[in-house]
Amino acid sequence: MSDELERKTIRAWREENFLTLKELAEKVGVKLQTVWNWEHGKHPEFRNIRKLAEVFGIHPKQIILSEPDEGKEKPAA
Repeated sequence: MSDELERKTIRAWREENFLTLKELAEKVGVKLQTVWNWEHGKHPEFRNIRKLAEVFGIHPKQIILSEPDEGKEKPAA
């Protein structure tokens, strides 16, 4: 087995677990808007990363690695 951790977005993990935004928010203990923000580029706080990892049954590092790089330039259209 590879040491490579699978990288996905929070939305992809949520959808794979058949959860709505509201259901995930309830499981993590945050507002629905907070989950929406995560899915649209805002970074979760560490305590929420741990909770998300528990809900999805993954290592917290997978969520951290999947977060977009803030300083990275987007390619020109």
